Amino acid sequence: MDPKNLSQYSEPLSDVPIDLLFLHVLLPYTLRFFRPRKVIRKSSITIWKYLCARLRLTSYMFGGRHPEEERDHSHIGWLRFGNPGDKVEDDLLPFHGSYRRVPNSDNVAVPRDMRATAKVDVNGIPIDDEARGLIAAQDAEAEKAKRNPKEDYTVVYIPSHFQYRIGLFIFALWVIGCVFVTAAVSAPILLGRGVFNLFTDRQMHDGYAFLIGFYALWGCWVVGHAVERMDKRRQRRSADDARGNWPLYFLKRSVLWLAKISYIVVSVGIVIPALLGLVVELYIVMPVRLSLNPDLVPNVRVVDMWALGIIYSKIALHANRLRPLNRITAGFNHVRFDRCPFVTSLTTVFLHRSRRTDGQIRNRSAQLLR
Repeated sequence: MDPKNLSQYSEPLSDVPIDLLFLHVLLPYTLRFFRPRKVIRKSSITIWKYLCARLRLTSYMFGGRHPEEERDHSHIGWLRFGNPGDKVEDDLLPFHGSYRRVPNSDNVAVPRDMRATAKVDVNGIPIDDEARGLIAAQDAEAEKAKRNPKEDYTVVYIPSHFQYRIGLFIFALWVIGCVFVTAAVSAPILLGRGVFNLFTDRQMHDGYAFLIGFYALWGCWVVGHAVERMDKRRQRRSADDARGNWPLYFLKRSVLWLAKISYIVVSVGIVIPALLGLVVELYIVMPVRLSLNPDLVPNVRVVDMWALGIIYSKIALHANRLRPLNRITAGFNHVRFDRCPFVTSLTTVFLHRSRRTDGQIRNRSAQLLR
């Protein structure tokens, strides 16, 4: 990945303010449905538990007893080989490490200028006089703070070479984080550059390439997820009868989905914003400009009106959501591009003028959710 594209080429993608349209329209939708925080948290927990299991640090990190990590399964006692969920059936395997009585949480009353961990056996009994005195001081401090020592402290397994294991654990997290960040940035940029090279010879900013590559990857994932859901739906509906031909079923559902998406994009994403922008320009902006400059020659660009109509539509939609549930918000709230969109309901709710009470609107909304 050539970093020079990040600063050298600052030419905009087009005369239309696509950057502002993206920030106002696509970015909120992406953050709402992509949920990067949830993905990062789930991936971090999985990696954290995997490394702890390999380095025999699960008991220290998460508490509890894990006998499969307390005994050697190979000639190398540092790392644990095999599946993390394997159970130990042979108690004759060599044991390496020790047990420590440690605080069970951060909100624990501990004695000042004293260690927080004490050497104990598997049952929590101190193994020497120093540990016995430390435990007595910890219990006295906990009772002084009106706390229960049995709930504030727990016994965990500490493997051999504990300091080196912690260092290796931090180094592994650092390496995995660097690889993940590099892949998360480089893969969309490289894919976006390839997409741009198919349509233009201009050197575009890597910010545009990153966005194009990210949405291309996300689109591939959405398509794969939709195909999987489509197959499960076909199997569920035809569990008792003979199942339909999968290629024909996939073709019919795909054509139907593309037709609905095309209808929504053309009508709601192009026609209505362009008309709204033209109405505002011809009935509000242009009369004011002509009153200030009677010699002005009107010049209206449809593309600019469409871009302004997108902004006007979003402002109007958000202002309309401040009111109680109505036809417009009920229609837009049920448009999901990753599923079969409610085209008929959207058209009926958004364009059809009929007198409905608030209760009828809520009932219609509940029907759309089913």
